[in-house]
Amino acid sequence: MYTIEEFDKEKTRVLKYILYKKRTEQEIRKKFAGTVEENMLEDIIEYLKEVRIHQR
Repeated sequence: MYTIEEFDKEKTRVLKYILYKKRTEQEIRKKFAGTVEENMLEDIIEYLKEVRIHQR
């Protein structure tokens, strides 16, 4: 498990990565596989998908 602070920190890192250049989900998984806990990375990706859907 992880804290909200940890989630926000890693979410910010992932967001900066995808805002620099459009990235695929596979690219995100590959980039952060060794540095971000797998469950947290899944949650971050799902969170970002949800945010994107609601912005349309």
